Amino acid sequence: MNEHNRALLIIDMQHDFAVPGGACEVAGAHATIPVIRKVLTRFRDLGLPVFHIVREYRSDGSDVEISRLEALKTRPMVVPGTPGVRIAPGLEPIEGEYRIVKKRFSAFMFTELDLILRRKGITHLTVTGTQLPFCLRTTLFDGLSLGYHMTLLTDASSSRTQQIHLANIQDIRDAGMACVSVEEYLHGINTPA
Repeated sequence: MNEHNRALLIIDMQHDFAVPGGACEVAGAHATIPVIRKVLTRFRDLGLPVFHIVREYRSDGSDVEISRLEALKTRPMVVPGTPGVRIAPGLEPIEGEYRIVKKRFSAFMFTELDLILRRKGITHLTVTGTQLPFCLRTTLFDGLSLGYHMTLLTDASSSRTQQIHLANIQDIRDAGMACVSVEEYLHGINTPA
């Protein structure tokens, strides 16, 4: 595979999900920040595209999934202009990286992600972030359905429990997608010349 056909997706690594005390803190998400940063650094060193996929909801909940509407009424999350919407420390985008706002679980649904990837000739997507059984999983399956080669970095992703995490990894692997550790993945990516 040509190195330049790869892109990194960092999904929902925002204060409300990945920082202790966030409105919807995901167990284990904060611990993945340094692991994701290793991959992020390699992609930056190689000049490869990075996509920061973030959630944002209107404060009145008018654009939230119906299944989350009641929760949002009592516990606002990822509302633009609040600290919770910011990307977790250490993973903040730099100039030239993409910030894609999504309203649904999949990074592809109702966003410009597919258009940008195709325009740039990207064929292989590397997925990190939180939570595996929801946003990562739907993005992985949608990407596969759209014809992308999908790779999940198993230790650069998180779920509420280890049992949920492992079950999802098995499902994703059974669907024919690559599921590897960051160390295994980075071993296969060249360093800059």
